[in-house]
Formats: sequence, structure tokens, C-alpha cells
Amino acid sequence: MGSMWLTGKGTPLNGGRSYTWWDTSGLSTQSSSLSTVKYWLEDIDLSGKRTLHGPVEVVQPANEAQLIASKPSKEFAKKLDAKYEDFWKIEDLREKLRDVPLKIGGSARLLTKTTKLSPSPRALVAKPAVSEELTATERMKRQWSLAAKPAVKLLVKEEGWYRVTQPELVVAGLDPNCKPQYLKLFVDGEQQAILVTGARDGRFDPADAIEFYATGLDTQFTDTRVYWLVNTSSAGKRVRAVNDPGVPTASTSYLHTVERKDRVYYLADLLNGEEDNFFGLEIWNVSGPQTDQILTLSHLDTDVTPNAILEVTLQGYTLVPHLVNILVNGNEVGEVAFDGWSKTTASFEIPQSWLREDDNLVTFVPPDDETDVTLIVSIKLSYWHTFTADDDALKLIATGGEEISISGFTGSNIRVIDITDPENSREALGTVVAKDDGYSVTFSVTFNVPGTGVKTLVAFTDQRVKTPSQIVDNLPTEWHLKQEGYNYVMIVHGDVAKDRKLYPLRRYRERHGFTVARVNVEDIYDEFSFGAKDTRALKDFLKRAMNQWVKKPRYVLLVGDATFDPRDFLGMGQVDFVPTKIVQTTYLETASDDWFVDFDNDGLPNIPIGRLPARTPDELGTIVSKIVTYEKSEEELSGALVVAGKKLYGADDYDFETAVHEIGTMLEGNMTVGEILQDQLGDGPARTALLDGVNQGLSIVNFVGHGSNEIWQSLLSSDDAPALTNGSKLSFFISMTCLNGFFHDLWTESLAEALMRAEQGGAVAVWASSGLTFPDQQHLINEELVRQLLSSKKITIGQAAARAKAVTTDQDVRRTWILFGDPATRLKY
Repeated sequence: MGSMWLTGKGTPLNGGRSYTWWDTSGLSTQSSSLSTVKYWLEDIDLSGKRTLHGPVEVVQPANEAQLIASKPSKEFAKKLDAKYEDFWKIEDLREKLRDVPLKIGGSARLLTKTTKLSPSPRALVAKPAVSEELTATERMKRQWSLAAKPAVKLLVKEEGWYRVTQPELVVAGLDPNCKPQYLKLFVDGEQQAILVTGARDGRFDPADAIEFYATGLDTQFTDTRVYWLVNTSSAGKRVRAVNDPGVPTASTSYLHTVERKDRVYYLADLLNGEEDNFFGLEIWNVSGPQTDQILTLSHLDTDVTPNAILEVTLQGYTLVPHLVNILVNGNEVGEVAFDGWSKTTASFEIPQSWLREDDNLVTFVPPDDETDVTLIVSIKLSYWHTFTADDDALKLIATGGEEISISGFTGSNIRVIDITDPENSREALGTVVAKDDGYSVTFSVTFNVPGTGVKTLVAFTDQRVKTPSQIVDNLPTEWHLKQEGYNYVMIVHGDVAKDRKLYPLRRYRERHGFTVARVNVEDIYDEFSFGAKDTRALKDFLKRAMNQWVKKPRYVLLVGDATFDPRDFLGMGQVDFVPTKIVQTTYLETASDDWFVDFDNDGLPNIPIGRLPARTPDELGTIVSKIVTYEKSEEELSGALVVAGKKLYGADDYDFETAVHEIGTMLEGNMTVGEILQDQLGDGPARTALLDGVNQGLSIVNFVGHGSNEIWQSLLSSDDAPALTNGSKLSFFISMTCLNGFFHDLWTESLAEALMRAEQGGAVAVWASSGLTFPDQQHLINEELVRQLLSSKKITIGQAAARAKAVTTDQDVRRTWILFGDPATRLKY
């Protein structure tokens, strides 16, 4: 999909976006050194209009090394392989279903269009969660205590029963002489019940281990939940073994739910507040007559009369009424109707007989209207599953007091755990019997307090016991405490901010009177979000520092890049080191670093904040070296360049030239000002004058005009940055246009980033927007920024940028202008 995912319908994007497509069929090998093929690109706008572009001639690399270098990343290639594997499975299913008669009308019943679904007691799945006995404040205080002492952090990405051995824990920092009865496990500030195997004679020996039930997370920021194991001086909660009597169940199955929730499209222009902006496939007749998805089911109970339940959640994308027809294995389920940019959930009863063992095809059929675009959020299917293990494990729902037999295990070492309340998990002791098809276990579902009610259990063999994705030592921190404090805070990520790369800037600031705190972002998560990655943790930390520290932070520096895809759904590689906050603006959801220091939510930063957008230690070294060299240099930078872009919309367009004249007049009393008017000079001469001016070394380069992620119209682009040669005579680039600061994109390098990363010159700092805003409000902050910078040579660019935003009431302008660079830098002029 093209730029519509960024700007939506009716909002023009004036360039700066690129398109990449990997042709998996490849080019035919020729005997000559090069072979070529021609492609055409067809764009389809949201009104259905089609425009053909091309042909574009593509040259195949002559040798294998070139070909390998041109391929996408391994992770991205894996996702492509999975996509095409799914494609062939769908084609195969379609072929099989051609002989299935189409059943229309009466068989499927619409239950509800809400997310609450309670068809029967067995469908109530008790989700593992912390109790509500402790307040949020009490849990946070407990977490502060955990983060401040030695602990082992167990990182979990998926639900299951986990085992960690004593040697693994000791390597991660656990005291080998600890008393096993005093070990405690916490998650989200709540203690969880654990098993400690072995522990003979009160010792925790190398043959011993801890076991516990755990779940991962599914947030915008992470899939990883952190469990904290600590050695204490009092007894911890333990999983108790129970063997309650029970009555054999009359049921042959239970209601089991499978869910498909793909994240393949990111929609920046979908204004849905704090919700996720990643979605599954689109339902749009321009893309095809139907959209198919596969759900894989196992051990269907073919003898039950109750219906299965299909629940689909859809997101409207275009501002029209939506109508989507749904089929399961060729059988018509019903239709979902809703409007505009809303999200809806529809639930249907469908006959269990419609379902098939293994792969099932859920089909979404769009209407004929080409402006009707809908996206799939999730598909859930609750069906009647026999008491049979799936690959040696089963999570099931049962009623307290029932006796149940689960078959289908390949081994005899079968365990059953009641996980209804993870803080007080219990092991149900059962009887294992060998059968022709493997082993079965018979056990009674516990009926202890809170009564016989619905219980959630997991049954598994030892082969299905999991190991945490990481087992790491906690480095104790106490950033939450009231303390003397620091007036300059660097928030860093260890993979980027290597000490030898960041140290020159830290040392320079300390030599010039700052007390500098280098705070690892992981430590902030540990203290303020229970170890889980979350932007809110950074804001809470900085707000607490302002309230608790005697010496208040005067500047905040975020060291590392960020993206809109912190979980790497798109397979482009993990580069979300110090996250940004994605906020909703008028036209799109985009990055706002000032959000971290906007404690009263008025859109204005309470502390000047900047970012060094580095993805590697080497990039950070380049940026730091440029800043320190600039600060130490005694070279004069007495020139400024003000640039007016050309009008794209005739007389109705904004008067960029007048705006530039006004800025130039303000600067003239302090420096020599050059003026470039693109409409007057023409594209080529204006571009040449701009590049020549930058390479000579200027204090300020100020652009007013149209732009996008990578460009100032045809004057300057991200590709130009590496060739700039202004060396130590670095400029402060003030960019009064749209999207130059859209640094969190994965597909492009924003102009702001390119200017900061340029090795031979470029920028010491860039002030640019991550959003789409109007030029009249941009001009207000432009004038005020210049006024502030000229008011005193002691004012820093961070202070000037923060104060400049106060002159506008436009919240989008306030929140989206981002300072790339060190906010404590003073402008040379």
C-alpha cells in the first residue's frame, strides 16, 4: 500500500515517499552480464481511480554477491515466506471446498456486536491477572523495592508452565546458598505461587529448580512480561498439590478458542487514540473479490449439538458505510455493517458441523463499492474441543467438582495445574493410564474457595515445559527516591549508547557545570512499569524526578532511535531503542518527544528535551563528535540562509516568500543573511545555491515551504546529506514544513535524521515536525524561535524551542516539533 496509509484520503503528500517490492519470482538468468525486466506501477486512490506509471526497467545484478546484497533482511524474507505458504494453503483449501454445497440463511445467528461474549459458562476463560487486593500505588512501591535489590529477572513471551534450574539462576546472580523456602516470585508487583523441586534438607542444590505458570504481554510496545525472583527472609507462596473428590463429567468436550490477530499494515492516519494502529489484511474489492484467512482447529467434537461461535473484529478505514459478508468454509455466516472509522465486533453462532479438522477458511467478501475499505483486526473461533491434548498440552475450562479425563499424551509424565488464580495455583493430582493411542490422565477439578465455579487448567507433559526467553541479573537502581538529583538527564539504551561513544558529550557537559545522570531506559522500565517496555514509564520517571530531586532536571536527552513498530511486526529489525510517544493529531498519529516532559498536558514541554537519533554506536559516535566539536570550536558562524519553497497551489497557496523576508529581517542585525526564493530562481539554481551555502558554513538554515519525510521540495533531500562538506561549521536547521521530523518511519530516513547522521557536515541540530500542520501557525513558532535565539547568546536551542511553542495554541504544532540534537547546545553566531 502507498501513501494513503500515512495521510489518508484528501490530504496530498508532496513527495518524499519511496516504494519497495521484492519480486519473489526473480529475473531469468541470461548469458549476458546483465538481464532486465520492465514493471508498471498502478496507483489506486480511495475513490477507485486508477493511474498507471511506467514502464520502469530493472537491471538484475550480474553476480550472486550483488543479488544477495539487494535482498530484504532475513526476518523480512521469513515473513514473505510465511505469507506465500499461507497463500498456497488457501488455494488448496479453495480447491477442496469446491465440492462443499453452499449453505445460506438461517444456520448462523448474530449474537452481539460487542466484545462481551458469554454463550455458556464454559466459554468464560479466566485470564491470568494480578489481584485487586493491592492498590496501584502499593504495587508500585513493592516494585521499587524489588528493583532496588538483587533479583533474577525471568523474561517470558508466551503463556505456559516454566522451569528454571538452580544453575541457571545462580549464573544470573542468585545466591547459591539461599534457602529455597524463602524464594519469592513477583509479577506486576504481586507475588505468584511457585514450585521448588528438590530442595532437600532446606538446600537449593544444582539438581533443583523452580517452576511456575506465566504469560507474556500483548501491548503496542512489547510481548515480554518480566517475573522477578528474589531471595527473602520469609516463606513464599507455593503451588499446593490437591486431590479433591469429583463427579465424572457428562461432557465430552469444552469450548476452546483460537484467535488470529495479524499485524501487517500500519495506518498512521487512522485516528483511534491510544489503540494499536497495526492491522491485518484489508477487505477491499480493488485488492480482490474476497479476503481469505486460515484458522487451524484440532480435535473437534463431532457429536455435540451446541453451536460454535465466530467473533470478528473489523476496523473501518474509509469514511463510508461498510458492509462485509463473512463465510466459513464456503458457508454463509452473515454480514457486518458499520460506519466510517469505527471499530466493531460481531459474533455469530455457527453449526459445529461446518468446521473441519486442521485448516478452516474464513472468507470476507467486500461490497462492490471501491471506496469501502475495511481491515481485519482479529478473528476468534470458539468451538467444541474434545478432552484430547494438542501436541502434549491442553489449556481447558471446567467446572469445580468435575472429574475429567484427558487423553492423547505421548508420555506418562503428565501434570495438571489449576491456574484460575496464578497467585494461588494448585496442582491437581491425577491417575495416568496407558492406552493404545498414548496416555491419559484422570483428575478432579478443585472446588476450593471461591466455590465450584468455572476453572482454568493446563495439562502438559515434561516435553512442553518452557524456559524463559531470557534469564538476567537485576542491577539494583533507586531512581524513584528523593535525592540530590541531576540537572542533565541522558536516557540511553545499552545497545547504542556505548560509554566510549557517549562519554565525550557527557564529559563536556560535566566540565561546564552540569551534573549528568546517565539512566538506562531498561532501569526506568524496571522501576516504573514492572520491567515491561512502556512509554508511560519514561514520563513517570521524569515527572517524579522533577518532584523528588533537589536538583531538578534542566535538560533531557534521549539517546537512540525510535520507530512506530517497537515490536518489529514488519520484520525490518529491532531499532526501537528509546521509544517515542505516538500521539493523535488532526491528520495522523505521529511522534511526540515533548510528551515525555509535558506534565500538565498543555502540549508544552516543562523541560527542554532533545534526541540523538542513532541506530548504531558508530552513528552515535558521529553525532556526539559533531556536537562536541561544534561546542569547542571558536570558528565564527556569522551567516544565515532563509529559503522559501515554491508554491504548489497557485494564488491560494501560502505566501512563503513574505514569511522568509520577515525571518531574514529579524536575523539581519546579528548575522549576514542570504535569501533563496525557489519560485524566483527556479529549481536547479535554487538547489545549487542552497547546497553551496550550507557547505560554506552557516549558523542557521531556515526553510519555509512544502516538504515531506525526506525532502524540501526539489531543493534538499536525505540523499544529499552524506555529501555535505561543511565540516565543523555545522548549522542549526530550522524546518518549517511537514514531516521532516517523521523519524520513526521504517521505510525512509527522515531529512532530520540524515542531517544529524551526516559524517562530513550537515547539522549540529534540527528542529522539524513529525506531523502535518498549517504554515501560518508554523510561522508563529518560527519567528519566536529566532527571537529567542537572538535574545541572548546564553540561551540554548532547547530553551528557545520550548519557549517558541508557547506563542501558538495549535496543539499539533506544539506536540510535533521535535528537537534533534542536544537541547543544551548554544547557537554560534
